[in-house]
Order: sequence, then structure tokens, then C-alpha cells
Amino acid sequence: MPPDALPDQPKQQLPREAYVSDSWYEAEQKTLFSKCWSFAGVTMDFTEPGDFRTIQAGAYALIVIRDANGDLRAFHNQCRHRGTELLEGCGNAGKTIVCPYHNWVYNLDGALRGVPAQRECFPDLDKKATALFGASVGVFRNLVFVHPEPDQSFDAWLGDLAQIPWPHDLASSELQENPDDVVYEINCNWKVFFENAIDGYHLAYLHKDTLGGPTHDKNLWEVFGHNMVWWSTEREGVKHRIPQFVESSAKGSGLKTVRNAETPGYGGVYMLFPTTILTPNPWGFSISTMEPVDANTTLLRVRNWSPKGWFTYTHRAADIPGYDPESGRIKSSHWTQHPLETGDFQTEDVWVCEKMQRALQSPRYQVGPLAKGAGGEAAIDFFQQTVLEFMPK
Repeated sequence: MPPDALPDQPKQQLPREAYVSDSWYEAEQKTLFSKCWSFAGVTMDFTEPGDFRTIQAGAYALIVIRDANGDLRAFHNQCRHRGTELLEGCGNAGKTIVCPYHNWVYNLDGALRGVPAQRECFPDLDKKATALFGASVGVFRNLVFVHPEPDQSFDAWLGDLAQIPWPHDLASSELQENPDDVVYEINCNWKVFFENAIDGYHLAYLHKDTLGGPTHDKNLWEVFGHNMVWWSTEREGVKHRIPQFVESSAKGSGLKTVRNAETPGYGGVYMLFPTTILTPNPWGFSISTMEPVDANTTLLRVRNWSPKGWFTYTHRAADIPGYDPESGRIKSSHWTQHPLETGDFQTEDVWVCEKMQRALQSPRYQVGPLAKGAGGEAAIDFFQQTVLEFMPK
């Protein structure tokens, strides 16, 4: 989709109920998240046959697993006998997938392999017609995505996004994943957090003491299907709408950079609809996924990669403002100082998103004019239109 896909005169497209209504949330589970591609992990999570991860995609519980031939497969996480959940969390299933209820056994390609007492109990069972229900799986830059429906085109969803320069090979020996998965429990609707992430107008104001900008006129958003990519023209080398960040961006920071950090494609934010945020930079890479809990609560799960042997303050969960040792999550209820005094821009974002959600509770809530331009709030309008595409009329 061309860059002029962002509206010239942006406006609020979603009603207040979209952010606070339980019925709207339930509709999203059925008609939005159940019909989109969801982040399932990285290829390094599936190194051996039998390696699996379970994912909740809207109303559907799914499995992504490496089969005996080394291919990634995706299935619905339910036995074809009584519908029992087959696998939990992540790990290695071994050579087969075994239902814990009645020991029905499936090959890693989903085919039904064995049924206890089949001759006596299921004499007419057609095993070939009783394979696991299939789903779709796709890989982009070592990132694994899954869709609840079979035979979905992953390339069509990516569109021209695959042509954008990419800074990191996550499987490279130069990088290692940080040991902590950071999980924020945020008291806001998932769309409030998404809209904050694509709001280029606030960076120079809310984050004036942390990020310090850039100002709206130095922000760029471009549309790729339902997805968007952001970068700042304050950096050197930006040409032809492609983010090119040179080594000078890291000078004086004191941070260790990844080798070849001066090559094209560094920096920026990749917003993959509906809930995945990719943030590459010269000092590492993060994948953030939003998990809606209910209309007013969102979990933000963050995985980080850094140069080998080096971890940052923001990558150790226990050192982040608001860390709750009992739950292992970051919560505003555990802040010990005002968010604007923490020097942490993510804490500032959580703070303002929760303020927005409290404001939305008022029936008098109303949105005024939105900031024009690709670096203003036009991306919010586009995002809301995309949400409405999936919602019941």
C-alpha cells in the first residue's frame, strides 16, 4: 500500500465503547484475533523435532511444532477424540503428540497414529480423516507467526514489508537472548497501548526527559498492508523512505553495538497488526507482544536480544520500576516513585496509557482533532480503520 494510505485529515474512528466494553472485547476475540497472524516465537525456539510452543490466537488455542522432517507445522491444540487440550506452554513433545486423557497418539505432522483398543471401541474409525485440525504458519526474518485457518497466505499478509532492510539476524552468534522475559501488566485496553506506540506527536512532550523527541515533523510512518513501519529523519542517511542509521547514532552512548550496526535498516519501530511490536536498534532487538486480558487490562510481553556478554538495565525485569517479585510482572501498583521521575520511557508510556484508560471510563469522554501528517496522529486513524475491517458491522 502506498505511503499516502495515511489520511490527510485524521479523526477518531472508534467509539468509546471499543476501549471499555466487554462485549466489544469478546467480539474482537471472535472476529479480529481469530482471523489474524499472531507472533508464535522465533526459529531458535524450534531447533529440534518435537520442539513446540502453544499460542492463544483469539478464540483458538494453537500449537506450533517442528516435525520429524524439520518443517514447522501448526495445529489446533485439541485432540480429535473429545477435544482435550494436548500440550501446555512450550517444550519438546518427543517423537509424537500424546493426548493426556485417553492416549490417542499423533505424529508430529498431525496424522493420527494410534488409538488404544481401537478394534473394540472404534472399529469404523478412519485414521486418515482424523488428523489434527491444521493451522497456518509463516516465517519472517526468523520470526514465526501462526494463523488459526489453514492455507492462509503469509506472503500476502507481509506484502512489501519483506523488502524493507532488516538489521539483525537473530540466529547470529553475535546476539544472545536475555534471560528475562519482561512482562508488564497494564491497566488499559490493548488498543490504547497500540495507539500510544504509533503516536508520533507525543514523543517530544511526554518523553522530553527520556527520549527527548523526535518532534512530529521528523517522524515518518509508512503503511504495508495492515502493518506500519516508523523511523525518524533526525538520524543520518534516511533516503527514499527507507530507514538507514549510521554508526554515529551510537557514538557517545557508552553502549556496545552489534557488528555492522552502520548498515541500512537500523532503528525504527515495526508495528505488525494486531499485537506485535518489533524494535531493532544498533544495541539489540526487542519483540513486544500485547496479550489482551479483558477490556481494561493488557499484558505486554517483551523478549530482548543484545550483543553477547552484555545486558542492559531495561532487560533485567527485577530492576524495572514497578517490579512485583510475587508475580514476576511489572505493575503500576508497585511503583515507588512518580513515573516521570524514573528516567524510563516505557514506564512513562504505561503511566499515560493507564491515565487514558481511566479517562475512557467517563461517558463524557470525547476525542478532539488529531494531529495531521505522517509523524502526527494519522497512523492512529489508519489503525482504527483496520480494526473496524475485522469487526461486525
